[in-house]
Amino acid sequence: MWSHQLELYLGVHQGLLRFFTRDGQLVPTPEETAEQAQQQAEQAQQQLARLAAKLRKLNIDPDTI
Repeated sequence: MWSHQLELYLGVHQGLLRFFTRDGQLVPTPEETAEQAQQQAEQAQQQLARLAAKLRKLNIDPDTI
C-alpha cells in the first residue's frame, strides 16, 4: 500500500509490517541501522589492528605516525 504522506510503501516482510522505498527496497529499522553501523565499526577496528601489526613487523611504531 502506497503512503502519499510518507512517500513509502507499507508491506509485510518476514511477518512484520515494514516500509519500502518507491523502487521496492526495504527501509531498515533504526535497530538494523545501528547494528550495521556497529558491524562496520568492528570491521574498521579489526583492519586497524591488522595494519598496526604490519607496521610493527616493519619496526614502525604506528602510534608515532
